[in-house]
This record gives sequence, structure tokens and C-alpha cells, in this order.
Amino acid sequence: MSAMKCLVLVVFISAHRLLADPLVPFGEGDESGDSASTLAFVFDVTGSMYDDLKQVIEGASRILEKTLSRRTRPIKNFVLVPFHDPDIGPVSITTDPKRFQQDLQELFVQGGGDCPEMSIGAIKKALEVSLPGSFIYVFTDARAKDYRLKRDVLRLVQLRQSQVVFVLTGDCGDRSQPGYRAYEEIAATSSGQIFHLDKQQVNEVLKWVEETVQAMKVHLLSSNHDRAQENKWEVPFDPSLREVTVSLSGPAPQIELNDPFGRDVGEEQGLKELLNIPNSARVVNLKFPRPGSWKLKVSCSGRHTLRVTGVSNLDFRAGFSTTPVSEFNQTRERPIKGLPAHVMLKCTGLKPPGYLSQVELMSGSGRSLRTIPVPLPSDLGQQGLWSLPEFRTPPQSFFLKVTGEDEEGFRFQRLSSVSYTNIIPDPPFVRMPDAVKGFYMRPVVIGCSVQSDIPYRLRFTRSGISLGEEKLFQKSAVASWEIVSASAEDEGLYECVAQSTVGQGRALTQLTVQEPPPVLRPAVNVTSSVGGVAVLSCQVEGTVRHNLTWHRAGRTVRAHVGRVKLLSDSSLQISGVRTQDAGEYQCVASNAHGENRVAVWLLVPEAPSVVVHPLSQAFTRGDEIRLVCSASGSPPPRLLWSHGNMFLTNRPRFGLNDGVLTIRGALPGDAGNYTCTATNDAGTASQSVALTYAEVPKITVPQEIILSSVGADATLECKATGIPPPLVHWYKSALEVGSAPFVEQDVHRGTLRIQTVQEVDAGQYSCVASSSAGTSSATVSLVVGASPLFSEEPTDVTANVGENITLPCVARGHPQPTVTWHRQNGGQVSPWTDSHTRTTQMEDGRLVIKSIWLDDEGLYTCEAKNQFGTIKAEARVTVTGLEPPVLAHTTPVITTATGQSLNLPCMLLNGIPLPERYWSKNGKPVKLNGRMFLRSDGSLYIEKAVPQDAGTYVCTAENVAGSANVSVSLEVQVPPEINAGPYHYIANEGVAITLSCEATGVPKPTVVWSKGRQPLSRERSSLDSDGHLHIPHPTAADAGIYICTATSLVGYASREIQLSVNTMPTIQGVSSHDSIIKMSAEVGREVILPCEVQGSPSPLVTWSRNGYPIPPSPLGNGKSLLFLHAVKSNMS
Repeated sequence: MSAMKCLVLVVFISAHRLLADPLVPFGEGDESGDSASTLAFVFDVTGSMYDDLKQVIEGASRILEKTLSRRTRPIKNFVLVPFHDPDIGPVSITTDPKRFQQDLQELFVQGGGDCPEMSIGAIKKALEVSLPGSFIYVFTDARAKDYRLKRDVLRLVQLRQSQVVFVLTGDCGDRSQPGYRAYEEIAATSSGQIFHLDKQQVNEVLKWVEETVQAMKVHLLSSNHDRAQENKWEVPFDPSLREVTVSLSGPAPQIELNDPFGRDVGEEQGLKELLNIPNSARVVNLKFPRPGSWKLKVSCSGRHTLRVTGVSNLDFRAGFSTTPVSEFNQTRERPIKGLPAHVMLKCTGLKPPGYLSQVELMSGSGRSLRTIPVPLPSDLGQQGLWSLPEFRTPPQSFFLKVTGEDEEGFRFQRLSSVSYTNIIPDPPFVRMPDAVKGFYMRPVVIGCSVQSDIPYRLRFTRSGISLGEEKLFQKSAVASWEIVSASAEDEGLYECVAQSTVGQGRALTQLTVQEPPPVLRPAVNVTSSVGGVAVLSCQVEGTVRHNLTWHRAGRTVRAHVGRVKLLSDSSLQISGVRTQDAGEYQCVASNAHGENRVAVWLLVPEAPSVVVHPLSQAFTRGDEIRLVCSASGSPPPRLLWSHGNMFLTNRPRFGLNDGVLTIRGALPGDAGNYTCTATNDAGTASQSVALTYAEVPKITVPQEIILSSVGADATLECKATGIPPPLVHWYKSALEVGSAPFVEQDVHRGTLRIQTVQEVDAGQYSCVASSSAGTSSATVSLVVGASPLFSEEPTDVTANVGENITLPCVARGHPQPTVTWHRQNGGQVSPWTDSHTRTTQMEDGRLVIKSIWLDDEGLYTCEAKNQFGTIKAEARVTVTGLEPPVLAHTTPVITTATGQSLNLPCMLLNGIPLPERYWSKNGKPVKLNGRMFLRSDGSLYIEKAVPQDAGTYVCTAENVAGSANVSVSLEVQVPPEINAGPYHYIANEGVAITLSCEATGVPKPTVVWSKGRQPLSRERSSLDSDGHLHIPHPTAADAGIYICTATSLVGYASREIQLSVNTMPTIQGVSSHDSIIKMSAEVGREVILPCEVQGSPSPLVTWSRNGYPIPPSPLGNGKSLLFLHAVKSNMS
């Protein structure tokens, strides 16, 4: 008979994918909770990074202190990943901030400044070991050599939702290389940035890192731009934003921020500058911004990036799926290329009636690609889950921008922490076991597991022939081919083939069919009385060859001789049954292909026997009482507890479990007899427990310390209560004292009276209250006192100003006297010390005065006091040794150049006490700042002197003994500079003119004039004290280029000035305007009348005849020639 076969398909959704990205449940996989992250430093340890490393070590200490001081600590652990081509590591991971600092200290740079470096692999390592939502900072001065790992890093960034920031002190000189472009893409995807710095600016960025490593960090805006431009943005700030940070990275960064009223926000309005590197980056921060719509304007002169972040508990995380889902842990962190996308948003900090209104898909430059309205969920967003309708994702990377209104009606905006890219699906991944074993004439299932992000078709084949129909699947699944009754002809190779639009996956398995193991029929339990015969049966179904054995308690039953025999049908016979024969027996049938076993119980009835523990017990109010009842018998007896005539059941204070009775919070009414009864088919047995109520004695001590003087009587008392009433006995050092001749003890009242107290009677006494319910004890101390006596008294002291002195005052007595000090004016000296006082009273009573001063002089009184008396002692303190200040003489005049730094010395030679030193300039106190400050030796340091620093500086040293001063004149030399003025002068001939050349500088420069390269004649011009050149009678010969040169010891400056001179027109060959030149000409011939003129500017020439003007002729040189053609006689 041929075997029946069918295709059985079992579908499941994979919790983790084998070839593609795993599904990432929101908040899962992070043991530290939602807010905990990793702070990771990825550091280039080549030799060129030595200065950077020193700054990072110092900055890390500040970052850790700032982070650990916050109420909500955002950092769970710390990661350090050093790299140096070709090595990465060793990686340091620790939760101990001190260990992290130590790991940084142990870093050392090595080798030369290789470029490029293996930086992308180091970033990948940091992402792999960091928690989700972490802060990763990369320090290097080279672009990446291993940029081909970029795709792996981008996938990890999107998986971990972490931010990567690059601090570059170099880039190998070419930012168009793929090794640098990889940095830009990683920063853009992770909402990070690239900061280009000089070596000395790394510390500035680390100060910014201190402020930005925050818990509950949210993203509001992100844009990247490849060229210089100005952009304006409108961003809503909601009330949950506790602070907002604007970070702009690029050359010449400019940031302008306007509040909802349109007003500029600056330092006075709370805007704090966290970072300002003029040609690289600017970061500003604002605490608790006013809710409303804010305007932001930014600009850079080149390629730049903008990030706007905040601190808020209102945020979201997005998960993608190809079909609608109801749980966030059913989503993944990226969409799949070519398939419709469904997005589920997990919102925190948003409660109804707050809602999400829309989601925008944003490009890396901040441009909106698509807007999707958000439907209101059925629970109004109570669970924080919002689902978007199906849409198609764009081919390029994109951010998700979520907008809505909070519960107060304020509009809010949030941006995803990373950009999203589409997963490019792989061909289906198919798995089958290498071999499948089946049993003859039994069902066999051949399984096939397929992992795929996109739909695929699946079929089973054998020897190239398809089995059953091909099936379509939408997602990862497990399918199986089932053979209902396997036989030898079903053996062979089976193949599972999955085909999708991007490729095919297949797997093979080998099926073998063999004889099955034996199968046992259900067993029947056997009951036998003591001394009877019991037969335990065990039957195998079918005719399968097998071996059958019996086992009990893990051991094989020997059934050949004696009371136990194995019958021909494999049954086990037990003769003369005993009580100990009762229990479980295992029948085991086995062959070469396996085994089966069945349990057979032998029941031997036996009357119960009961044992109760304890048999009696006293208890107090509130105790937990535990009574244990154990019973033996066959069948196992049933146990019942009763109190009086009432059986007990589980109640709030009573618990019954396997014969154990527990009474919780015992009350006096719980006293009495409790009986445990055991019952089975063979009989009944019982045993009782007697519970008695008692109250453990309690002791109260009216007075724990008894003071007595020598010779008086003392009474010590302890009041005791309890049921039954306890008796009180007194002990001292473990010896009972109640029977001593000088002592009276009352065991009922609890008193101990000691007559004629002596010093040896002092000490600690114990009172012990005892009854049948227990004991309790307390202590009373007897103090036998003595009035104070001085062991060491203070004496008069004389000391110089600034010295330390000690006034002794040691007293003894019993109890130990309290020592206090008083000044002559009656004021008490404080018995403790702090940072504002120089006077300290030590534990033994000594008074220490540090750096003694004039106001410490006077009479001091030491007082020792206890309950038995008071004593006093006095000492006078005298202060000497004052010296007025003495300052060293210094150079009276100091000269420096603009931009140079200098010290103005003020050396102290003497002065007791140490004088205070201060500086004045031109009679006014010097205002100290970051450029001008005092050094420890009293000198005044001026960094990069400017002309305004010049003047007379006076250093004054002053103490109570007097004062002294020394003065220094500071001259700041400034190179000559010629003030702006006309470059072109125009003079009329003979009219005096002055050429201006106003020059400034320190010292005052000397001004010299020249015409061209020739010096000027003093006869034709003169120079005044201000450098002006005066020409009294300018002529045409004075016109030309003049050069003004200002010269001093520290440089020179020059300037060219052009002078033009206007002259009167003149006609050549004519001495006056009335002169007449006579010329003769033949009638009919052509004649030219000359008129050559000179003048500046060029004169206008006109001709007239007999008082009438002659029109100009087109011939000739301008109008200086008159052409007469065919002269007539009347033209004379």
C-alpha cells in the first residue's frame, strides 16, 4: 500500500532575522532602562595626537563630575576605543568613572602622524559595545582609510539610535575624499556633527560635551548644507522643554534667535554660549524657554550642519513593518525597499487630550518630502502607541518629524534621532536539518525554515519533481512536508526551494526510515494486602522485537528466585507482599531504535501512624506558630487539624500545607489543644499539641544613668511586666549583687539600693526579668562623681604676628569635665573650627590660634565644669613683630610693542604681616579681567598689549604697619599710521595750497615729503610740525605725484598724493593780448594763421574777424589753426 503524503505549512513571524536587521523592540535589550546610555571616546593614538590626548584626559574629568552630579544620571557605562593603523583597541568598558579616567591616563601616543587611519572600524567597535541612545565622540586628525565599513556603521547607528560627533584637528587636506565623506554621512545619519579645530581648541569642545551629555535628550531640527547660505526656521517650543541647544558647525557660523514676541534673545535673556570657534562652530543654549513659536536664523560661509536639541520627557521612537501590527516589539528599525511601509510611533510624555497631528518625512537638508496625517487611536493615545496608514518610503535617507499638541494645547515638534534608509532585501535564506529520521509505518515531518523580508513562493521537491503545490508566503515562515505512513520507498534527498523577486534560496535534507522502538499499553495499578500475592502486568503493542525489564527506584529488579519472579508473559509477580514493597515500578521495553517505559503502582494498605512536633509550646502575641504533623500509612493518609471540636481550614491567619499548621499573628485566644488526625482506608490515628499563651517580660528603665557622690545612697530601678509576672535580679560583671551586705534588692519591684556609695561601686549594672515565657534585660549606669582639677593650666604667651600658638588647659574629674574658653570681653570661644576662623579648641581642651593677629591679643579664661563643680584659669596673649612693607625698585619706564605680552613687577622684600598688593593706573584701580590679571608674585600680567594700556601704573603694598608703592610708566609702541585724507589736490597757479599728511604712532613719527623719488626744495615749499606740506606759489612745474612718509623706531608708513595746478592760457609768440602779428598772402592762395596756446586745463580757442566770430573749421589741430582757402583782397 502506497504511503499518503501532504504538504503542511506552519507560519510564524521571526523574532530575529538571520541575514537582515533584527527587529528592535522599544526599550528591550537595554538592561539599564530607557534613560541610561554609554559615553564612548574613540581616540586616534598616533604621535600627532599628543596635545589632543592631554586635553581629552583633563576634559574627561569635568565631564564625569558634571554627569555624576546630575539628579538623573544619563551615563550607565564608559567605553574607550583607541586606534592606530592597523590596530584597534584594546577596548575598555567600565561602569566605574575612576577606572575610565585611569584608562585614559594610561593611553600613550605612538608612531608618526599616519594619514588616513582605521577610524571607521573603531567607530563600529564602539557602537557594537555601547548601549542604545549613546554619545560617541571621535578624536582624530586624519580621514578614514577603512571607509568601506561605512554601511556597517550606518546600520549600527540606526539600530542603536546613537549619536556620533567628530572632533577633527586635521583631515589630510582633502575633504572630497571618500574617507572624509564617510564622516559626513555618519554624522548626518546619527544627528551628529563634525567640528574642525586647531589643536588648542579641543578643550573648548570638551566643555561643550559637559553640557550636552544629558538624559532625556530630544531632537527638534536637523539640516545639512553643501554650500554657503542663510536659512530661517520656525520651531515650536513646548512647556516640557527644560532647555534648548542650537549647534552650528561650519565656517563663520552666525546664529540669531527670536522669541514668540519677535524679540532678539541674547545673553541678557539667558542665552548662554557653550562653544564659539570663529571659523568652525558655534553652540548656544537657553534654559526654560517661553512656550510658543520661535524663529531661528543661521548662516555660514561654506558647507555646514545645524542641530537643534532639547531636554524633555516628551519624545518618540519609530518602528517599521510591512503590515499593520499591534505591538511595538513586532516592528523593526528600518523600512524595506520596494514594500509598503507601516509605522508605529511609541510616544513618551504625551497624555490625552494631547495628540499627534502629522508626521513629515524630511530630507537631510531639512526639506519636507511628504506629509502624513496621524489617525487618532481608539484609546486616544493612552498607551502611547500611534499608527500611520500605509505609504511608500522615498529612495533617499529621511528623518521623521512629528508634530502635535500637548495636553495644555501647546504645539510641539520632535525629530527622529537618526535618519532612516531602506533595507535592501536579500534572497530568501532557507534552512533544513542535514538528516531526518522516520519510523516505518509512522508519520514523518520534513521541516523547512525560510527567512525573508519580502514575499516569496515555496515548494518541496524530490529528485527534481515538485511535491504538492507551490505556496505564496508574505513573510518569514516554517513549512513542512508530512508523510503520513513512512516506508523504505520514501527514503532519499528532499529539497526546499524559496523564490523571491531578488533571488532564490534552497536547502537539502536526507530522509532515512527505520524500525520504530516498542510501544507499551497503559498500565493498571495493583492493590494487595500484607502477605498476599501481587502481579504487575506490562504489555507491548504489535510484534516489534524488544527486551522488557522492570525497575524500581532507578535499579533493575532481580526477578529470578525468591519472592519476586518474572512470569512468561513478562509480568512481575511478588509473593508474601510486605509494606515496604509498596510504591512505583517502571516497566521498560527497548530495542536498537529506542525505548519506552510505563509506571505501575503497587498499593499495600497500612493503618496510619502520626507524629506531631512539638508536643507543647508557649507563644506570645504576634508570634508565628508552626506545628508539624507527619504520618505514614498506605495508601498515604489524609491529614486533618482540629482545635477543640472544630476542624481547621485555610483562613487569613491559619495556613494548612502538607500536614503543617501555621498560625500567623498569634492572639491569646489561640491557646488550647490542637489535634492532628490521619485517616486512610486502613484506619485512623491522631496526636495533640498543647499551646499556652505567655508574654515575654518587658523592661523599662526610668533613669539609665544614676549620678551619686561618694558616701551617699543610690537606688537603681527597672520596671518589668509580663505574663506570668517576672522576677527581677541585678548583676554587675556577670555576678549577682542582690545578696551583698551593703545592697538591698526587691525582685518584685525591680529596685537595687546601694548604701554609702564608694568609687568602686561605679559601673554598669544589668537587670534581668525572668518568667516561664522568657527573659529580657536592661542596663543602668552608676556614675560616682568627682569635681574638676587642672592637670595642665594655661600660661601667658608672647608671639609675633603670623605665628601659631597653643594655650594648654587639661582637666580631670568624674564625669570628665567640659572645657570652655572665654575672652576678656565675656564672649565664648567656639569649640569647633571652620574655614572662617583661625581659633580651634582641641578635644583635650587646648586652644590653638593659627596665624596670630592683633585682634587675638588679650586675656583668655579656661573653664572646666562637670556636675560636681567648676574651676577657672587665665592666660594673657601678647602680639609683637610688625614690619611695614618694603618693595623692590624696578625700571621706571617699560616699553613694549602692540600685541606683545608683559609683566609689570611688584616684588615684596619685607612686611609682617604679609601685605596686600593692588595696582592702579593713572590714579584709578586696575580692572582685572582675562587679559589683565595678578600673578602669585604680585606682578601685573598684561596679555597682548594694546595702545590703551599705556599709562602710569602704581603697585601699592599695605599692612597694619604701613604701606609702600612703586610706579612704572608703560609705553606701548604703535607703528606709524597715516590717517585717511584726499588722494588728489587741485591748485590754481600762484594760489597757496597745503597737502595734508596726519600721521599717528608711538613714539610720534617723523614726516618727510618727496616728489617722486626726488627730495623737495625748501625754497618752493615748507613743512609744518604736523607734517603738512605748504606750497606758497604753485606753478605748473609743481604738479605731479608727492609721497608722504611717516617714520619711527617701530616702522614706517607712506602715502601717494597727486597735485594738479591750473595755469592761465598763453599764446606763443605774443607778449600781450593787444599784440598784432602781420602776415602777407597772395590772392587766391591758401594761407594758415597760427595760434598755439598753452594752459591747464587745455584752453578753448576761438577766432574772430573784425569783431565777428569765425565758425570752427574741421581741419587743423583743434582750434589753434585757421585755414583760409582762396584768399580774396577784401579779407585783409
